[in-house]
Amino acid sequence: MMTNNQLYLAIGLPCLTIMASLIISIVQWIGIRDTMREIREDIREIRQDIRSLNTKIEILTGKVAEIDTRLTLIEERFR
Repeated sequence: MMTNNQLYLAIGLPCLTIMASLIISIVQWIGIRDTMREIREDIREIRQDIRSLNTKIEILTGKVAEIDTRLTLIEERFR
């Protein structure tokens, strides 16, 4: 025959363990979700930086082509 204390321990400890593990899992999941949100924001910022760099490279390439064209015209005038 089981005493009340033994019954509480037999049922209560496993329930307490399961509840504690669920709480820990939820806390970990929330932490992972927040980390993923930060990573997504970082990726968005990186993409914006890359777009900005692409625009600047296109401008620079256009300037180099313009200088090349001007130098070619100058060379043709002095021949």
